[in-house]
Amino acid sequence: MTTSQMEPDSFWDSLDARLNQTELELRLEHDDFYSQPEWDVYRAHYLGLGGYQLFAWLSVPKGPGPFPALIRMPDYGSVHDLIYTPLRHRAIVMNATHRGQRHSDSGFQAQYPGLLTEGIGEPGSYVMHQVFADSLRAVDALLDQVQWEITKLVLYGAGLGGSLGLAAAARRPQVEAVASDTPLALGHALVLEQSAAYPLAELSDYLRVLPHRRESIIDVTSPLDPVKIAPNVLVPVLLSLGRRDRGLCPISIGEELATQLRDCDLHVYDGSSEGGGHEHSKIRGDWLGERLGMLQ
Repeated sequence: MTTSQMEPDSFWDSLDARLNQTELELRLEHDDFYSQPEWDVYRAHYLGLGGYQLFAWLSVPKGPGPFPALIRMPDYGSVHDLIYTPLRHRAIVMNATHRGQRHSDSGFQAQYPGLLTEGIGEPGSYVMHQVFADSLRAVDALLDQVQWEITKLVLYGAGLGGSLGLAAAARRPQVEAVASDTPLALGHALVLEQSAAYPLAELSDYLRVLPHRRESIIDVTSPLDPVKIAPNVLVPVLLSLGRRDRGLCPISIGEELATQLRDCDLHVYDGSSEGGGHEHSKIRGDWLGERLGMLQ
């Protein structure tokens, strides 16, 4: 059975079953350099699919807690450093990475461009399946730690991270809300016709060299389509799109995605892949603060 012929949840059930075969082995190391009087910073190490060593930054407010928690999902790029946000004064903030990014690049160093087609020839070796599994593992790692009680769990991501956040919310019932900026439309049937900018243009580049693999690419990427994931996202979603976006989430795909989400607060901007820029960052900050229970 090919990937696209599987029942909607079968791919994700299989992915979770494979994740369950590996212990998390979570380790937390205090980072004296980044820690401040108001919060402590930890380096989190844990195992992902196939025993791959993953890394995340973890910022924890001073005090006994309990605390709400925000996970920022990794976007497309080699560096995903510690995020600076006023939310960290009162919330646990986790900056997850996926395999191939800095601090999670032992054994595999991601190429940009090139990440979206790495191993795409076979479902079992496609790195993006593993990257999505890494996002699930980040949620598992935060929930697995026993040092701090977590009252709420909210996710945020942009581009690739926007899609990773939606997927994690669909698979992890502990997630209570997701802010997703221009989520990467990898796997959608229209991507090969509508994408004219990177990173989605990686797929078009690949097909110019290997046009006979068009159907296999559609098959392998299909489970990652955020429109297909959306019906299983049962929590509130803040979604931003750019009308001129051609490289992450073309507007027609984004608007279709919004219709498939149960509770979607949609914001559309005139720009491209920035999803609203500074204007939306204020909206997103307030929205995340409210969902984390910090504006009450």
